[in-house]
Amino acid sequence: MPLNLYGIIKAIFGVCAVIGFIMLIIPLVDLLYNDKISISFIISGVFLISAGYITSKIETESLTSFEAAIVAIASWIVVSLISALNLTIETHFSFINSFFESVSGFTGTGFTVFELKNMKPSILLWRSIMQWTGELGFTVFAILIIPYFYYIARTSYWIERPLKIESTFYKTAIRLLIIYGSLTLIGGISFMMIGMTPFEAVNHIMTTIATGGMSTYDMGYQIIFLRAPLTYIPVIIFMILGGMNFQDLNNLLTGKFRELMKSEELIYYLVIMLIMSFLVYISYLLIDKIENNTLTFALFNTISGYTTTGFNLGIISKLRDTTKILLIISMFIGGMSFSTAGGIKIFRLVLLMKKIKHYVQSLVLPQSVIKPVKFDERPVSEADFSQAFLIIIIHAFMITVGAIIISAYGYSFTDALFEATSAASCVGLSTGIVSMFAPLGVKITLIVLMILGRLEYLPLFLGLSFIIRKRIIKA
Repeated sequence: MPLNLYGIIKAIFGVCAVIGFIMLIIPLVDLLYNDKISISFIISGVFLISAGYITSKIETESLTSFEAAIVAIASWIVVSLISALNLTIETHFSFINSFFESVSGFTGTGFTVFELKNMKPSILLWRSIMQWTGELGFTVFAILIIPYFYYIARTSYWIERPLKIESTFYKTAIRLLIIYGSLTLIGGISFMMIGMTPFEAVNHIMTTIATGGMSTYDMGYQIIFLRAPLTYIPVIIFMILGGMNFQDLNNLLTGKFRELMKSEELIYYLVIMLIMSFLVYISYLLIDKIENNTLTFALFNTISGYTTTGFNLGIISKLRDTTKILLIISMFIGGMSFSTAGGIKIFRLVLLMKKIKHYVQSLVLPQSVIKPVKFDERPVSEADFSQAFLIIIIHAFMITVGAIIISAYGYSFTDALFEATSAASCVGLSTGIVSMFAPLGVKITLIVLMILGRLEYLPLFLGLSFIIRKRIIKA
């Protein structure tokens, strides 16, 4: 069966048109701050909107799951390339650094290779917008903004945001945007009330609730912490919220607290967070022997890594390997399923733990007393177990390969493993390897890991499907 190329092109340009509309915000911010207008963003925005309008006239059928996967992968790459071109023109940084920054932004990773001092407010805001839009998902915005998009590419919704909390995809997209927007508004106000400037608050809440972690300062959030220490409290709260399942967030915001407390994944999410925070605190205290702000730094950095946000306090590179490994474990696990967080997700970890327990029980107990594995009171199929286990194995394998490549450039394996885990889990914490001076091979490795991790290795599965598909056609 031939690919629906026209449908794929139409869907990709539909996504790009959404980004085009958002790009037009940048010159408006330039006007507000009386800065030089970012002409490239105007040209790109108008071009993408026009291209989206022209391709919308193409008559085509809905996309299959295979075609929707192609759209999802291509959209992330195309949007990042367009953003990189604009950033190169406006900042005069190299294209590879701009592409790295764009991929880091849209995937919600939060690594940065830019020098932010003296950068225009509009470009700083664009970095935050990349994370805010990328983490919710381009398809969600496209469904709401582009009239035809729902009918041609609704399959793409499941690729980016596999959750349906309303009766239709369209109503679900509205609900997700309401949840996301409400938390952003509430968080921004709380950030300002406790010491951030309006510009700091807008940017940092966008990258906090998106579990992205980009800041407006070269030293990151720590600059704000030194000036207004109590801001770490709402930042921690919204990092935790950002790592939560959208269904649980919906129950929280709508006052369905009984339903919220029934969430098995939420309980595990909070318990594991406390355990990892305690372990990191002990390591900070006994191994790193950090005496000032020990609890605050340990708690903040653990939650930041665990929710895959990427803000940090203190200097990560100075931590001992034991502490780094604990943070690596936190980043590897990540937040809850159907959230903006990366990592393997709590749901998959718990499934693996339950499967191991079930297997051990089957070896020592009579079959008649062994209960079937359930999650949130629902039976779990073997397919669910297999899929969870496969993602965990692939995630670990790709991180290991990435760490080996990075360490080949002369970095310690622990630091290389830290960066690879941070990239694949879309975190952004760094031991200092990530910078504009990092070797090209390191940047490319991290770019690949960021994209694969954000798409949960969909490109690998797509490639395998393509090979199988070709063999079936030839047969």
